Amino acid sequence: MTTSNLAHTNRRSVLKSGVAAVGGLLTASTVLGRPYLARAQAAKPSQLTMLYATVEADSDAVKTLLPQFKSLHGIDIAMDTMPYNALQQKVFAELASKSAYYDIVIVDAPWMSAVIDNIHPITDMILDSNLTDAAEFDLTDFIPKVFYDTAVFKPSASTVHWSQSGDVDAKAIKQGGFEIYGLPIQANALTMSYRKDLFEDADNKSAFQAKYGKPLAVPETWDDFVQVASFFTRPRKRLWGTTLMAGAGDWATDDFKTMLASFGGDGYMINDKFEPVFAGPEGVAALTFYVDLINKYKVTPPGTTSASWDTAATEFETGLVAMSMNYHTETLNASVHGTMDYAMVPKKVQYGPHFGAMMLSVNAFSKNKEWAYRTIQFLTGKASQAAMLPLQLHPTRRSAYEVAAKDPSYAQKFGNFYPVLGKSLENGVGRPRLKNYSDVDRSIWVAVNDAARRATTPEAALAKAAAQVKTQLAQAGYTPG
Repeated sequence: MTTSNLAHTNRRSVLKSGVAAVGGLLTASTVLGRPYLARAQAAKPSQLTMLYATVEADSDAVKTLLPQFKSLHGIDIAMDTMPYNALQQKVFAELASKSAYYDIVIVDAPWMSAVIDNIHPITDMILDSNLTDAAEFDLTDFIPKVFYDTAVFKPSASTVHWSQSGDVDAKAIKQGGFEIYGLPIQANALTMSYRKDLFEDADNKSAFQAKYGKPLAVPETWDDFVQVASFFTRPRKRLWGTTLMAGAGDWATDDFKTMLASFGGDGYMINDKFEPVFAGPEGVAALTFYVDLINKYKVTPPGTTSASWDTAATEFETGLVAMSMNYHTETLNASVHGTMDYAMVPKKVQYGPHFGAMMLSVNAFSKNKEWAYRTIQFLTGKASQAAMLPLQLHPTRRSAYEVAAKDPSYAQKFGNFYPVLGKSLENGVGRPRLKNYSDVDRSIWVAVNDAARRATTPEAALAKAAAQVKTQLAQAGYTPG
C-alpha cells in the first residue's frame, strides 16, 4: 500500500463532514474559472471515465470537483471507486487486457514497474503550450521528492530513480532519458500523534524535570523518545508510551524503513543496483532499537507484535498511549478528555519517514488521451488541491500547504497535521521500484515481526531476509551490478 489501506472509521467521518466546505472554496477560486487547454485540437468526448480509490485517496474530495470541470468543458467524468486491494487488481486487469474503457486510472507508485508499458507518458503534453498553461499549472509547485518518486520513470529501466533534486523540470527530465507518467494527487507519510494534554500537564512537567533534569517536550530524537515513552508508560493506569506496528504486514516494513533511514541507512532498502542494503550496520542498529522499544524498554501496549495501523489508531484514540505513529489524522474519543497534536517522527542522524503517493495517469489505450491529460491537470492543479483541503486531501503541492498554514481554521480543526505532513513529505523516503515488491516486502516484514517476537535476533532476521530478497530479485530477472 502507499501507506495506502489507511481507511479508518474516524477519518471517514471527518471526510464526510468536510464536503460542504469545499463548494465555497471552489466558488472563490478564480484559477478554476479559466478553462485549461482552450486551444486543444482533440475531439471533445461527452464523457471520460476514471478509476479511483475510495478513502485511501479521498474520493469524496475529488467528486466535488467534477461538476466544476463539466461547467468548464461540458464533459462528464464517470468515476468508479473501490478499496485499495480491489483497486490494484482492477487496474492490473484493465491494463493487461489493453482495455480502453478507463481514460484515467489512479496508480500507486509501487505498481508502476509492473504497468509502465500500459501508462501513457505525459511529458510532451506538459511541454506543449497548447495543452498546458504553465502559469496556472506550475510544475515547480509540486513537492519535488513526491513528484520524482511517484511520477518520473525511465522507460527502459523503470526501477531506476531520478537522481536530481530541486524544482521539477520537465525539460530536464526528458533530456535525462526519463518520462513523467502521471500527476501526484494524494501523498501519505508516517507522522507522530501525541497527547498534548499529557505533555502540558503541570505534574508531568515537574516529575519529568525531576527525573531527567530537563523539560518535558515532544521528542525530536529517538534518544529523547525513549525517555519520554518510558516516562509515560504506566501499566497500572493502562497507559503506555507509544504504539508500534510490529504485526505481520506491510506496516511493519514501513516502521522499519523509517527507522533504517533515520539511523543513516538507505530507506529504499533495495538500491538501484538491485542490492539489498537493509541488513547492514544501520539496519541492524535500527531493528535492534525497534525491538528494544517493545521488549527492553517495554513502552508499547500488550499485543504490539500483532499490531497494524488500525490497531495503532485505536490504541491512540482510546487513550492507551501518549504517542503514536500513523499515516493520517487521528482523534481522541470523548471519554479520554484530552487534546492532541502532531509532530515529525523522531530522527537519529536524519529524518526519514516512510511516504508514498498515488498519481492520476492516462491509460495508454484511451481514445481520449489529450482530454484525459486535461482532466488530471485540472484535478491536481493548485486551486483544486487547495479546494480539497477541508476534506483532508493530502496535497502534493507546496502551495496547498501554504494555504493551510495561512488559514487558522485548519489549525483549529487539524492542529499541526498539515505543516507536519508537508515537512515529512519533503524529508521522506519512498519504496524501491520492483515489479515483485510485494514478495520483497513480505520477507522484510516477516524479519521485523520475527525479531520483535524475539524468535531470532535482529541481525539474524535481517540476514535471512536479505538472502531471500536476493533470490526473489534474481527470480524476477533483476541482476545486481
